[in-house]
Amino acid sequence: MDESTIRYYDTNAEEYAESTKYVYMFDIRTVFLKYIDPSGRILDAGCGGGRDMRIFMENGFMADGFDASKEMARVASEWTGQPVQCADFASYVPRFTYAGIWACASLLHCTEDEFYAFFKRYKEFLSSDGVIYFSMKTGIRDGYDDKGRWYLGFDDQRLQRILDENPDLKRVKYWKTQDNLHRSLTWANVILQKTAYSPEMPELW
Repeated sequence: MDESTIRYYDTNAEEYAESTKYVYMFDIRTVFLKYIDPSGRILDAGCGGGRDMRIFMENGFMADGFDASKEMARVASEWTGQPVQCADFASYVPRFTYAGIWACASLLHCTEDEFYAFFKRYKEFLSSDGVIYFSMKTGIRDGYDDKGRWYLGFDDQRLQRILDENPDLKRVKYWKTQDNLHRSLTWANVILQKTAYSPEMPELW
């Protein structure tokens, strides 16, 4: 991941975690958890301050997390009471098979190549019917914001490329939400499910 983005979160980890700790995410987490077996394990990929990882655990799920920022991983570990590894999407090595991978507002800091590589790599960490949830800002251009953070935009074409490159992932839900921090942003929310694939399968969506 981009070094200036990581540096921002290292420098502002405590403040950022506190400002997002109680953001309302109940509805989105509820949709995601409908696809997760109660005995399944969840990976919070790019977990930030550990907000969602902790709530998954409080709801009885086993959960792991990682973040590319060393300081953010430290804050998340303190908040969840669990080890949180400092790693990026390319370097993280999971120890388990997951029923769900939660990538909430984290893949948007990837380069385009890193973004598409994520799906090819992380689907291998899913159980046979496991799901990946991810959220991205829409209506933005690729580039840096005024705080030096890299952002990757998202649109239907980028979603289609994910599906074209990964025929063993099917789209099960795609919806948009307004920003819960009351900014003038629209978020794309996507759930993809791992499925057995053969060339004879009909179109799934």
